[in-house]
Amino acid sequence: KIHPEFDAANSQIGDYDCPSMKSLIKQARQLEKQYPPPFSVYIHGDFNVDNIIFDPIENRINFIDLHRSKYTDYVQDVTIFMVSNYRLQILDSERRKQIMKMAIEMYRFARRFAKQHQDHTFEIRLALGLARAFASSTRFILDKALAKRMFYRARYLIELVLTTHPKQIHRFSVPVKEIFVE
Repeated sequence: KIHPEFDAANSQIGDYDCPSMKSLIKQARQLEKQYPPPFSVYIHGDFNVDNIIFDPIENRINFIDLHRSKYTDYVQDVTIFMVSNYRLQILDSERRKQIMKMAIEMYRFARRFAKQHQDHTFEIRLALGLARAFASSTRFILDKALAKRMFYRARYLIELVLTTHPKQIHRFSVPVKEIFVE
């Protein structure tokens, strides 16, 4: 409702059929069912940077908004954290670089965890989770330019996943640096 322009119908560019976002999401949901997480861990459930509070007096980190905590795919917390960093409306270029570095470090941490636990579908679930987080986060963003960048990142990730041959899924890699660059 905030960005009705994102709800465009199917279209065509020359010979290329350009499916609507609704159509892409429907296809992505079907694909996602084929790659359930290999295990569950207890996650925050809404692990965005606004829900992580540092108490400098106690020198302690506190987590808030825990009502969505449950056992499920850890990729959910990873993607929410990464996208919540992206959507921070900080324009200072040095701080922006630090924010993007934080998202990339979270990815590297999660990728190492996935490898240690033989999670062979981590990257594909991460791409779909990032797409979901980018698209759903646009509802918080009134800045049309930022919302559009987030929407197109979501669309790009879904299209990338959907065009990956099933035999190549285990080799799929999220282009994190490209996605998390301004």
